[in-house]
Amino acid sequence: MKKLLLTAAMLGALSAPAYADVLLQFDALQTLVSQSKSNPCIICATQSASQPDLFGFNNFINTGSTDGGTFFSTAQVGGSLGDGVEAGAIPYTVGQIGAALLDNFTFGVAIDVNSAEGKPPMTLDSFRLFRVDANLTTIDVLAHYDGPTLMPDLQQGNGFADYILTGFDLSGLQLGDRLIFRATFSGGTDGGESFYLVAQQVPAPIVGAGIPGILAGCMALWGLARNRKRKKELGVA
Repeated sequence: MKKLLLTAAMLGALSAPAYADVLLQFDALQTLVSQSKSNPCIICATQSASQPDLFGFNNFINTGSTDGGTFFSTAQVGGSLGDGVEAGAIPYTVGQIGAALLDNFTFGVAIDVNSAEGKPPMTLDSFRLFRVDANLTTIDVLAHYDGPTLMPDLQQGNGFADYILTGFDLSGLQLGDRLIFRATFSGGTDGGESFYLVAQQVPAPIVGAGIPGILAGCMALWGLARNRKRKKELGVA
């Protein structure tokens, strides 16, 4: 993992142009999105992800469950990397991701949580998108999210995404630039969690972050209805 955690001084010595590190937004999903429509997968605890041809992913666990860890993506078809394993994390190219998303270079990462009923929710600790060179040495951190953020299982069981990270934008990069994703989570209590790419505009997130955003949206609608009722009672248009 040391290669992806270089100091700023070492990063500055590399020849490729630097790009701003984007702070990602975390939200609960507004609409149900099945795994079959949340593809391609990049880090998934499943053998049956809906993938474009030759678009690999990290099948980090085949059976059973995991309580968490740090998992890297890999473009290798049939790839499987365990907790903290960076060796074998073959990068995607910008062009490969754009083609998989039908020429979209702005996208989100949908998260399918799979927690046991009645157990505490799992936690998203962090998420990163790195631009790397041929040796997997970090050139830039292109996007990041830092928790810890609790993720109750909104859609019980495996098969539908619960949350989304938005703000990824590859439009300023070269098609041949190499990219690696890294997800760190903890507190899993059932089958493994899955991370999928989706075009930025689908699905729409609820305003705010996670469960607080859902509650805020409901309160806003309630306040609007109450205000309209009061105006009607006062004879105000």
